[in-house]
Amino acid sequence: MKRLIYILLCIVFFSACQQEELAPQKGESVLELDLQLVGRPAMQVTRAVDQDLAVDIFDADGSLYRHYNAGAVPKKIVLEPGTFKVVAYTENQETWPSANNGKGEACYYAETSVLMEFDKTVYLTLNVPMSNYAVGLQLPDLWDVLFRSYTFRLKSGGRTVVISEGERAYFNLADGGFSYALSATNTDGRTSSHSAISYTEVAAGKLYTLCYHYDSDANSGGVDIVITDDMTTDDNQINL
Repeated sequence: MKRLIYILLCIVFFSACQQEELAPQKGESVLELDLQLVGRPAMQVTRAVDQDLAVDIFDADGSLYRHYNAGAVPKKIVLEPGTFKVVAYTENQETWPSANNGKGEACYYAETSVLMEFDKTVYLTLNVPMSNYAVGLQLPDLWDVLFRSYTFRLKSGGRTVVISEGERAYFNLADGGFSYALSATNTDGRTSSHSAISYTEVAAGKLYTLCYHYDSDANSGGVDIVITDDMTTDDNQINL
């Protein structure tokens, strides 16, 4: 019985030592980090945002001090006193254009500096916005009744992407906008199309929905550009 009590006491003592070792030591600074994706409505976030975002922490001379993979970012990070740069990002910074069969995907990035003071906790909320933009397509009612096939082509920079209604293509803001063209074949087998039209007033974190209508304007290709935040409701509409 005494041996059993001794073993239990040893286990309790060892657990207490472990907890003490994991706690911040005197002089250390604690960073409580709250990451927020900008442009994604709360109802569509079904897991913690640190599942989507990786974090790098750089020290004052620019050296990488700490790295956390997406899904492994702790709520509290123990650091030394000093100035650090905190960078939060999705891990698709280089691969997003080729994702989704070349249509691309949303890419997020943000950075900020934080001053860690001796033996203090610093609370940091970092908003991480989308750094590219998306383009979608909306066809008018009864389209499938009047047309048996269509091709909707987008081009930006060195990429050309074909999408269908309900799909999105993602592009780099630095490429200076996109051009679009629609070719459609009606039920009689007649194919019609318009020349590629350019749209340059793009901004990061936006979804540009090209809405076609039947009373086509020769100068616009019969298109309304609907600008929205990514994955949210319509914000405003620009008639071309």
